Amino acid sequence: MPCSRPPLSPEPWRESERMAEAAYAAMYEAPPRSVKDCCDDARRHFGKAIEAAERAGAADEAARLKRRLSEVAAVYARQFRHVGW
Repeated sequence: MPCSRPPLSPEPWRESERMAEAAYAAMYEAPPRSVKDCCDDARRHFGKAIEAAERAGAADEAARLKRRLSEVAAVYARQFRHVGW
């Protein structure tokens, strides 16, 4: 019997979005020197989620994810930019 691939998710961006949100949440618990790494992880995962939504033709989802990415970047700039310096 040949190996079968699992079915593709109808919303392939969800796992990357989940990982992005987890990285964002970790910013609040991270030691000062790790906050930027958490933010970078969140940005990278949001980028992957946006690309997946765009490939799937889910323009509304891609736009929502872009807005959320902007929110996360703004929070980092406002609350965490100088943490750990």
